[in-house]
Amino acid sequence: MGVWLTWAITSLRLAAWAPVLVFAIHLVAILGFDIYNQFPEFDIPMHFAGGVAIAYFFGVCYREAAHLGLLGQPSGAVFPPMVLGLTSLAAVVWEFAEFVAEHQFGLRTQPGLADTLLDLLMGLLGCLVLIAWMRRRMS
Repeated sequence: MGVWLTWAITSLRLAAWAPVLVFAIHLVAILGFDIYNQFPEFDIPMHFAGGVAIAYFFGVCYREAAHLGLLGQPSGAVFPPMVLGLTSLAAVVWEFAEFVAEHQFGLRTQPGLADTLLDLLMGLLGCLVLIAWMRRRMS
């Protein structure tokens, strides 16, 4: 098995559970409890948890790639901006998906610009918390 395949399988095995779990909670909250209509502020901790989960996934992917030598000899200074950048991209893609769901399928997912910006902020705060935690564990 090639080193890239080893990296992909190991990363998925170790870390994919986190974003999958948050997404599953999100689906159960919507479909089972209609929670976002009953408690719109539930969206805030969910975006924070999503930021933590996706940052965890990207952090593990980074760690495994470094361990397997796929990144050469990366400086520890590269880890935070790499994970923050990838998590930011994931948060933006999520918000675009909400936009498409609202405009193509009539789902009410984005009450306005302030909601979208708060969603992005909470995801990035979750990411920063996870980066701080992972850096402490790695040192």
